[in-house]
Amino acid sequence: MNTLENTVSMMKNLPETDLLKIQSYTKKLFQRRESEATDEAVGKFLKPMSRENFMKDIEIAEQEITNGNFSNAEEVFDELERRYGL
Repeated sequence: MNTLENTVSMMKNLPETDLLKIQSYTKKLFQRRESEATDEAVGKFLKPMSRENFMKDIEIAEQEITNGNFSNAEEVFDELERRYGL
């Protein structure tokens, strides 16, 4: 028997409660890996930003909002749907 066959054979003999614990643990492992993969992918596109630059961007955004230079979220999503057929 290979490792997979041995594992399946062992799992067939486990009570339901143990199988549920294994399933829960496996889900957590995959969720953690998905988060890490997402962080890695985002990190490739976004450069690290200093606190100073971040705060400056917030000030600029607040000023633009005060001046009425912003788009309604519904309009943005409508445009995305129209452009990309979402």
